[in-house]
Formats: sequence, C-alpha cells, structure tokens
Amino acid sequence: MRYRKVAVGGTFSFFHPGHRHLLKYALEVGETVIVGITSDEFASSLGKHHPIEPYEVRALRVLRYCLRKARVGQRVVVLPIDDAGGPASNDPSVEAIIATEETAIRAIDVSLKRTKLGLKPVVVEVVEHVLGVDGRPISSTKLWHSFTKSQRE
Repeated sequence: MRYRKVAVGGTFSFFHPGHRHLLKYALEVGETVIVGITSDEFASSLGKHHPIEPYEVRALRVLRYCLRKARVGQRVVVLPIDDAGGPASNDPSVEAIIATEETAIRAIDVSLKRTKLGLKPVVVEVVEHVLGVDGRPISSTKLWHSFTKSQRE
C-alpha cells in the first residue's frame, strides 16, 4: 500500500463500473479508505441531470462493494459529506485523494485549502474514466437517460 489513509468522494448514484473502478483503485493504494458520499441535501444542490437515490441506498452499495474488495486488516469508512472537501479538507492523516479526471480540480482545491489551514497538502491520484461501448466515459447521467429511453420505447 502506498498510503496509510486515502479519501475518495462522490454521489455514487446508480452504482456502475466507473464507481467500482475508482473504489478499487483507492483500495489498492490505501490502508484506510475514507469514502465520502454526498448527503441527500448536498447531492440535491449539485444540479445533477438525473434523480439521485437516497443516501442509505448509495452508502450501502458502496460499503458492500468495498468490504468485498478490502484486504485483511484494511479499514473502510463510509460517511456522508456536505461539501466538496469532506474529511480530506481537515483530517491531517489523509495523505491522498483519489479522483477522476473530472473531479481532479476539486481535489487540488482541497489540497490548497489544507495548506491554508496549516496542514500538509495531499497527493491527488487521478484515475482514468471507464469507457462505455460508445467510447465515452460511463456516468450515472448517461445510464439514467439510457434507462428512461428504453422505458419509453
């Protein structure tokens, strides 16, 4: 393991292969993995272009996946977040943030915020997106639109 503690965050609605890829990477590099999942209130403020499942549903799916993939002795903590930084903003023991290409800029912002608070900056590890059959990144929005389109046909 490269880091004692890493953080990863997201909405994790309509849990899909892209989410699994991101979490799998976090589990590969961190002894302790903090998974921040947007609270229902925070998620509704993000302007997503699809409905968002309740926090409990999203958290249970993430936790179930992580516990199946975790190594012996590895620690996984799933918790709600109400802002883009979550615990990575002020937890001095977080060493890295695992982000997608899309969220890397927010992770860099969190690292800068930490330095303003007198904490060490974190390493931002960027994980490539998982591509769908159309060659574009898989996303919850695309999955939702595909689902609703198939329901209309």
